[in-house]
Amino acid sequence: MRNEISHGEFAEFAKRAYMEVAYEHFSIPGRKTTYSRVAILTGLNRKEIVRLTQQSASEIQPRKGTTNRALRVVTGWLNDPEFLDKEKQPKILPIKGASASFNALAVRYSGDITARAILEELKRIGVAKITAEKDLVQLLSCGYIPHDDKPEQIEIMSISAADLLETAAHNLEHKKEELRFQRQLIHRDVPENVVKEFKVYSHHKSSALLSDLNQWLIQRMSQS
Repeated sequence: MRNEISHGEFAEFAKRAYMEVAYEHFSIPGRKTTYSRVAILTGLNRKEIVRLTQQSASEIQPRKGTTNRALRVVTGWLNDPEFLDKEKQPKILPIKGASASFNALAVRYSGDITARAILEELKRIGVAKITAEKDLVQLLSCGYIPHDDKPEQIEIMSISAADLLETAAHNLEHKKEELRFQRQLIHRDVPENVVKEFKVYSHHKSSALLSDLNQWLIQRMSQS
């Protein structure tokens, strides 16, 4: 409700999710999955399945353009040695230049989207800014976190929620040795001042862990 999603819109998303999961995970090998079978699996009527299937093919398209290219640019900025300082932190980049510049970064990671368009998008969502010394660009986030773009925030949060639910479902269905890491920390009656301190501490430690895991993956993939 806070994000102006009505019951009807939410119900439509839920119907589509049920239908897509039925097709992807409950098909019988070697046999065509019919509308009638999906209707039985989901509890939706056959006409709804036909309608949703046709809409999925003709109307539901992946997000394209500047958003995905901006994500690639931020990822490159955080991981490519050319754009990192000695402490492996993202450099403040001059806009122009053949190397170690924002233009060079955009050319390498944004495809055919111009550096100006990428920069405007990153500024719009609060991920980067032009510094007081003009012609320099500073990254403001340790990842692609669109602070000023509510729809993009909702999409990213939905992916995170889906990953958590998928992990929970996996752990319910698999043996002990195949379980994924899933933990929760619970303390009761924590003083308010400790809560505030813990928010800062946990944010710092979590960011450091994520950065460490990211660097480990980059190194291992470069060795493969």
